Amino acid sequence: MRERFQLHPFPKMPRAINININDGVIRAAVIPSRITDNRILLEGDPSYLNRLKMVGSSELVKAWLEGDWSAVEGAFFSEWNEARHVIAPFDVPEDWLRFRAIDWGFAAPFSVGWWAVAGDDYGKIPRGSLVRFKEWYGASAPQKGIRLTAEELAYGIKERDEGRIRYSVLDPSMFAQDGGPSLAERMNKAGLQNLRHADNKRVGRDGHLGGWDQMRARLRNGLLFCFDTCRDSIRTIPMLQHDQDRAEDLDTEAEDHAADEWRYACMSRPYIPSGPSEEPMTEPSYELDPAGRVIGKVDVQAWAMERARKKKAR
Repeated sequence: MRERFQLHPFPKMPRAINININDGVIRAAVIPSRITDNRILLEGDPSYLNRLKMVGSSELVKAWLEGDWSAVEGAFFSEWNEARHVIAPFDVPEDWLRFRAIDWGFAAPFSVGWWAVAGDDYGKIPRGSLVRFKEWYGASAPQKGIRLTAEELAYGIKERDEGRIRYSVLDPSMFAQDGGPSLAERMNKAGLQNLRHADNKRVGRDGHLGGWDQMRARLRNGLLFCFDTCRDSIRTIPMLQHDQDRAEDLDTEAEDHAADEWRYACMSRPYIPSGPSEEPMTEPSYELDPAGRVIGKVDVQAWAMERARKKKAR
């Protein structure tokens, strides 16, 4: 239902769509409506809604009553609520920090997200929230990539950039070196600067929050949003299921590319600049020299001491 009638996100206005059936295409109208729009039914049968809630699972009832077809029984991100987390596009304020997150894929899809950190309360968006305002999802079909080289991906990202991008957080596999330059080095030479090695901790341990915990906490607390133009994120993330052998992790056989990229964004320690003239501190990450070679990690202790010194001097 959700895929056939393109209900991701759920439409706010009637629209015409093309539906592929066998070898043909038909034109269909999608007219959004909810049971509460049927006043004659509810006035004639006031107990109808209560009976409906007894018919199926809470997820199915939510789909029926709210039109939320992203509600999936056993979903890994049960906190996902399209009405809460998916928002209409707006002009992102210039003083909000912007960055990219990238999950690599060649034969499989890649996912690139453009993110902003809310510098102030903005409507229903609290200060410090992450807002995904643009995406580029490289897929020709589910789980099938478009086979771009690292350089082609870098050029495509630059062409799609909006505003000043402070940094990019990359899939850790892009820094792997095996007898030649890494994907990150090649993208750096193609024009992408300030590339960081993503924290790839999926599941928390030893008291530390893992990436899925970070993402789930932001969803639960209303600190994570995406524009309704990020259709592949909206399509794939609510559908993800738990790994049958490791319940704390999601099923990596599913279409998890956008979710991985969201996780990298949440784990990148995004911050709010104190003012437009502030020179941002560099978070602990992998650095590249001018030739694009990996230098190594920043001295985390020195970084923390310098950050504390700057805060004290303000």
